[in-house]
Amino acid sequence: MKTKVKNNVTENNSITVFRYKMEDLEKKLNQEHEEIKNGIAIPLGKDLGNMQPSKPEVDCTKDVYSGVINGAYSKMMMSIKKELQSEIESHHIIADKLEADKKLEEVEAELEKAETDYRLKKRELESCDKSHEKKAKRYKWTRSLLFFLVLVDTLISGTALQAMGYPLITSYILGFAIGVGIFLVAEYLPEIISKGKTLWQKRLITILIFTGLFIVFYVLGVFRTTTFSGNTVFGNGAGPLYFACLNLFFTAVATLVVFFAGLTREEKKIWDKYKTAEGEALELKKEVDTLKAKITDIRKEQKESELARKQIQIYAHDIQELVQRLYEESQKTFYSTNCIHRSDGKVPKFFEDDIPMLPSFYSSFSI
Repeated sequence: MKTKVKNNVTENNSITVFRYKMEDLEKKLNQEHEEIKNGIAIPLGKDLGNMQPSKPEVDCTKDVYSGVINGAYSKMMMSIKKELQSEIESHHIIADKLEADKKLEEVEAELEKAETDYRLKKRELESCDKSHEKKAKRYKWTRSLLFFLVLVDTLISGTALQAMGYPLITSYILGFAIGVGIFLVAEYLPEIISKGKTLWQKRLITILIFTGLFIVFYVLGVFRTTTFSGNTVFGNGAGPLYFACLNLFFTAVATLVVFFAGLTREEKKIWDKYKTAEGEALELKKEVDTLKAKITDIRKEQKESELARKQIQIYAHDIQELVQRLYEESQKTFYSTNCIHRSDGKVPKFFEDDIPMLPSFYSSFSI
């Protein structure tokens, strides 16, 4: 079982400490300890003390009587080793580190390439002409006027299409398409006109485009002034001309807005080059940040894995210390019980010696 202890360091930061613990194992060890102490150490001390003469002998310098106690705790120590299998954690730590180093090498190579590409792209971006930035931003807001004109024309064209017998939703979808068409014509008309090599060619292109638009708008105007109930045209023919001129007015206004407020063909190329480089630089910056975060995550994961495995080793060390203390307690209980029940009232010499250490299974660990 793993026990978590959280200790707040500051208002916004905290340290969370995880401790590895096996409560069932510790409970089992304490139960076995009580059984050894009460079932072996105390009875052995009594029996040897009550013997005539009492055992161990007073001048005995080597303990040859309590080996059963030592053996019981040595057996307990080996069962802990089997339960925890902590000796393998050192190999896992090395394997995890090698795996993390391999991942880091791959990601760091990707990061180096991404950072190089990002530096080159930033250099390209810095060399780009961005003198049209203010004009482009102003035109961005001016476009809202063009969208307003599209909305107005959508309503007008939608009404005309309804009069032609189209359903309401279909009429306004088609009306919106006509409005978008006007917006696109206005957006690119200055460029189309500029394709003329001479002044008269440019004038001819302008006349042809506006003539074509006038015919389309006039046809729509005919349907606007027609009712399906009587299928007759209201007025004396001025109705279609009125609506054609109205739509042509919207187109002309939108075209003039683009011509005076928008970017020229050359300016668009320069600005598009800058925006493309800016977008690519932003994507490369995101890639660099992502790779850096990935490196941080790999290192964090490797450290957490190493810490978790070292905690198992430390816990094995602590458990071994616990068994040693329990063994010493039983051994001292054996000594004290023997002294109480001795008929000679004397203390054997080896009782004064340090209690020996049990076999260790963690001594080679790097904790």
